[in-house]
Amino acid sequence: MIKKPVKEEILADLYRSRPERLSKKGIIKVILSDPCVRYMFAYRLASSYHKTHFYGFFSRVWLHFLKPKFNIQIYLGAKIGKGFKLNHYGHILINQCVKIGENCNVAQGVSIGNVSRGRLKGCPTIGDRVWIGPNAVVVGKINIGDDVLIAPLTYVNMDLPDGAVVSGNPCKIHNYNGSGVYVKNVYEPQNYNKV
Repeated sequence: MIKKPVKEEILADLYRSRPERLSKKGIIKVILSDPCVRYMFAYRLASSYHKTHFYGFFSRVWLHFLKPKFNIQIYLGAKIGKGFKLNHYGHILINQCVKIGENCNVAQGVSIGNVSRGRLKGCPTIGDRVWIGPNAVVVGKINIGDDVLIAPLTYVNMDLPDGAVVSGNPCKIHNYNGSGVYVKNVYEPQNYNKV
């Protein structure tokens, strides 16, 4: 039996991708048909159970095969909140010391990592409802606020306030309209208590 907190994380991730499929039969279909959901399902199990537990061992072996197939590498030490959504698979890297809030979207080609020296030494902390566009790079010990939109091909190595919309290299804040229209199907606890 899967632990309740892990089940909640899995169902919240599923709800972000396919809210209409929150039945037991629908969940299995989505896991088998959607590569991003399949990867996050295996990741949630692997990061929540010890490697000697059946679920932990099975999911680590599964992830070992999924990583090169989908070209996604999310280290098990990363702290990822409920409702995490991978928009598309391919060339995604998330370092083990990264913290990501709830209901965040990450597109293909995104790198979220650490800086090994200097004033930015460390990993990013990302708030809730953040949308990170294709081929964006987020590095260093920085804080990204809630409802931030990081445009495609943006290099972020500075703190961003809540609701910022940024693009470019170096990144520039264009306005404070936030990620509202990009982050869809935000989960609520009542959405996944039915299953």
